[in-house]
Amino acid sequence: MQDWKHAFWLARFELRASKKGFLGLFVFFIFMMLFFVSSAGSYLENNFAGFDVFFILFFTVSMIWTKPKDFQNKKINGEIFASPSLVMLNQLPIRKGIIVKSRFIVHFVYAFPFQLALLVSLYLLTPELQELMSLGSYGVFSIIWLAFGIYAGSIFPASDAGEKLRATTAIVYGFIFILIALFVFAIFQLISDYGVVQWTIIFAQKWPFLSSILSILLAFFGFNYWQRYMKKTMEKLDYL
Repeated sequence: MQDWKHAFWLARFELRASKKGFLGLFVFFIFMMLFFVSSAGSYLENNFAGFDVFFILFFTVSMIWTKPKDFQNKKINGEIFASPSLVMLNQLPIRKGIIVKSRFIVHFVYAFPFQLALLVSLYLLTPELQELMSLGSYGVFSIIWLAFGIYAGSIFPASDAGEKLRATTAIVYGFIFILIALFVFAIFQLISDYGVVQWTIIFAQKWPFLSSILSILLAFFGFNYWQRYMKKTMEKLDYL
């Protein structure tokens, strides 16, 4: 618990320096909320994949794109891409575990409140969802996606530790990832009558207890796994 207190104290410096970034984040959130609210009814009826893609992005990487450039990962030296603020903290007499925790705090301050606000707004402003799901079922649906934001979204604060990666290699990996993601979505749409978000609605309605427990467990193990991964990466890389 003491480590988390120290980590929060460290995180406050970046969060205070990112005040202008939160204004951009709020504007981005409004646009995304309007998109999801205006298209949710059509998605539930016609099942278009674009809704799934943007929903997944919102709960993983999209909020991080709005971080100020000074705090985004950059080329540090040679072939290492990492967070400049993490590299600076790593040169100070601070335990790596505390630095890791501070990066996760920053990430979830950026992501979690807006993810929760989207889920609340989506239900309140979408009559089709209110007709389709009870408040209890929607609560389970929300747990599924908030947990997904934790175990999948934790990849991104973990990436602050950096990787040895050439620019061309990063571009190739990014291109391959996009192709694989598009292929998976295309196959999913072809073999299934429902999209990813629709399936989570079904899980929330038919198996609420199992869906909640499984989601919480995945969030717990994912959250802890990516912290350990980040710490090992920091111990392995030479940032100087």
